[in-house]
Amino acid sequence: MRHAILPSMCAVAVAASCSPALAQQAAPAAAVSPAYLNTERGLRVKTLEGKEISPSLMKGMRPEEQITKRTPGVPTRPSVLLQHEGGTSAPGLEWFAAKPLKMMPYLDSSYVFGNICAEPNAWIREDMISTGAQKIKTALSRYGITYSAQFGFNYTGLTGGGLNGKTDFPSYNGSLLTNITIFRNHSTGSGLYLASEFDFGNGFDFNEGSKGPKTTLGSLQNPTSSFQGPDPHLSNLSLAWVGAGGKLLLMAGQLDTTNYMDHNAYANSHNNNLTNSVFGNNPVLPLTDNSLGFHFAWQPTTSFYVMGATAANNMTQNHNPFRNLNSDNWTNVLEFGYVAEDFCSMGPGVYRLQPFFTTSNGENGGGVAVNFQQQLGRSSHLGWFFRGGWASDDAATLTGVRCAATTGLVLLSPFRGKGASNDGYLGLGFLWQQGAKKNGPYVNRNEYGIELTYVAQVTPTMTLQPDIQLVKNPVNGRRGQTAVVFQIQNVWSW
Repeated sequence: MRHAILPSMCAVAVAASCSPALAQQAAPAAAVSPAYLNTERGLRVKTLEGKEISPSLMKGMRPEEQITKRTPGVPTRPSVLLQHEGGTSAPGLEWFAAKPLKMMPYLDSSYVFGNICAEPNAWIREDMISTGAQKIKTALSRYGITYSAQFGFNYTGLTGGGLNGKTDFPSYNGSLLTNITIFRNHSTGSGLYLASEFDFGNGFDFNEGSKGPKTTLGSLQNPTSSFQGPDPHLSNLSLAWVGAGGKLLLMAGQLDTTNYMDHNAYANSHNNNLTNSVFGNNPVLPLTDNSLGFHFAWQPTTSFYVMGATAANNMTQNHNPFRNLNSDNWTNVLEFGYVAEDFCSMGPGVYRLQPFFTTSNGENGGGVAVNFQQQLGRSSHLGWFFRGGWASDDAATLTGVRCAATTGLVLLSPFRGKGASNDGYLGLGFLWQQGAKKNGPYVNRNEYGIELTYVAQVTPTMTLQPDIQLVKNPVNGRRGQTAVVFQIQNVWSW
């Protein structure tokens, strides 16, 4: 079942193009005002009506300016892509174009941010911060600048474990991912853009890099993956070209490959998702950040894509990326994806195979990972995810993980209806992993974990997320150790 709803003005334009008579009959309908669209995390497109629309959104943006919010890992729906197809364009280039570059549906979801931050269905429908943030986001998008900005506070508490006696971890963290369209070809939609990512944060009374919950537990997993510290750093600065009718993207520069690969609709990020690090990315997969390299993505059809990245794996934050650049420390990752519109009558799903090859200190290694996401019912908000993988002994030294499996169930936009928030989330995840042999010896061979989390949309741009986790047998902890981890996370998304 396809969830594609054509906006009224686009429907009129399509009909009119087929027949001059229809064009005359349809002329009065062209005056109908365009509508605000909501995608419910990309799964279905619906028109917002009445009180479903946040006043912060209405004050910050006209509906015809909307670039609907994307969800990485969920192919962008045709009705959303059609938002940018209307009107006539003269041949030639437009510098700092307001329209996003034309891409195939899966690529579009992975590389386009949109210009919406004021979510529907919040407890508080309007506030000054949300209105101001939406106005700024709209104004910058008119000049080809789109971004995803998040800032939040986190409190993490531990019971039943801890190697150094510390049990409380208050912190603040933020990230700013930006795309700047340098030019766009009017007739083809191809063009060039600059991508960047800036991260910052730290603990209020501890160093996130050396004394966080992961260190205290002695675990492979980091229960609080929102940590971006301890020092502000630029983890991505790269140029990307999009062409071949939106089927091909080429990117080069200082890369954070976690921004573009190993996406999953149901477990993808540390904010407004499951917060344990193993659910954000496959712990076996050696994705690099802050590293010089090259990335490509190719989607020849709506049902298949391939991505790849080749980059250095020995770079450190806030250092010259050319420092220590050599072929003895390099990582190559591929991702093949099958995109199903309706898999076994259960609804949309994406199934990914991810082989990788590494060189670390001159030693070659490799491995393979998988990443699955599946909606459980054609009209359901419930979904399932699975990631798993294995790495050779030499490749595993890069991540510290030799083999792992994570799975879970997620209810997206728990408050159902046309105005459901894109950030609403209820998730349950399970994990298992083993440490790299060369990084041992370990106290416990097998490490386990369970996480239950809920995300509530408090204002159009702010969420509150209570979270509880159970960490069993941390590999460097005590034998038979079980720890309970409680978190409360407050995130502003602009």
